[in-house]
Amino acid sequence: MKKPMIYLLIVILDDLRLMPDLLRTWKKIGVPGVTILESAGAYRTSTWLSRVGLGAIDRLFEAEEVRRRTLLVAIESDELLAQAMAEAERVVGGFDRSDSGLLLVLPVAQVRGLHKIQPKPRPEKLPPAVRPDWVVQRDTPVEVVIETLNLEPTLVHVDTPLDEAARAMFAHPSVHVVCVLNDDGRLVGVLDLRTLADDFFFRIMPEEFLSEATDLEHAMQFAGMAGMRTAADAMHEPVWVKRGQTVKDAFKRMHEHNMPGLPVVDDRYHVTGYINLLELMAVCLECAGDNAEVLA
Repeated sequence: MKKPMIYLLIVILDDLRLMPDLLRTWKKIGVPGVTILESAGAYRTSTWLSRVGLGAIDRLFEAEEVRRRTLLVAIESDELLAQAMAEAERVVGGFDRSDSGLLLVLPVAQVRGLHKIQPKPRPEKLPPAVRPDWVVQRDTPVEVVIETLNLEPTLVHVDTPLDEAARAMFAHPSVHVVCVLNDDGRLVGVLDLRTLADDFFFRIMPEEFLSEATDLEHAMQFAGMAGMRTAADAMHEPVWVKRGQTVKDAFKRMHEHNMPGLPVVDDRYHVTGYINLLELMAVCLECAGDNAEVLA
C-alpha cells in the first residue's frame, strides 16, 4: 500500500500580530503541532545593523523592524494542506502583498515521530436522534439549502463606517450578518445585528451602557465602544461555511458562535452566498420546496 505524501508547510510571518489568529485557525481545522522559530530577514538585518552598529547584534531579536516568526508543520493530507494554506492566505491577507511574509511547501522524504498523540476513541454507538426521520437531512449540502430563500449576502469593506454598515443591513432585512471584506474581496470578519445595534444606540443613549460599567473590564469595553468608527473596529473573527459542507456543519458553527446565519465562501474566501437558521429548519422539516414562497 502506497504511503501518503508528507509535506512540510513553512510560513514566515512579517507581522507578529497575526500569529495568534493563524494558530487558532489552524487548530480549529486540525493542523497538527506547529514549531515556531524566531527568525530575522537578512536584508532587513543588514540595514538595521548598518544603522545601529555591529555592537547591537546581541539585541537583534529585540528589534521590532527585523523580528519574524517562522512556523513549521508536517502535514500528510492533501486536503488539510490546502486548508492550512488557504487559512494562512486569509489571515495574512495574501502573501502577494509586500511585507506580508512567505509561504513554502516542501515534500518530505522521511519522517520519524510524527504520530505520538493517539486520538480519543469514538463511542461505538451514538445516542438515538429524537427525530430519526430527520437525521438524513443533516447531510444536505449547503448549496441545496441556500436555494430555499436565495438570500443575497450583505457586503461591506473594512473601512466602511458603522452607520453605513447598518444601512447596508437595512437593504437586506432578512440577512442579520454583515460580511466584512478586505481590499482583495476576501472575508476577514463579520458584524451581527446585535453589534450594530449596540453601536447605534450607544450614540443615542450612552448612559444606558455607562450604567453597566461596574468594574475596570466594563469600563474598558465602554471606552472601546466609544472609539469604534469602522467595520474593522467592531467586527468579530470570520465564521463561514463552504459549498460541499452540510446542514450539520452550518448549524454547528451558527450554534457555537451564536449567529443567526453564515456567509458561504469559496476556496479563496470570497463570499458567494448566505445561509440562515430558517433555511436549515426548512430542510429538516422537508418544506424547502413546497413552502419556500411562504418562508420568503
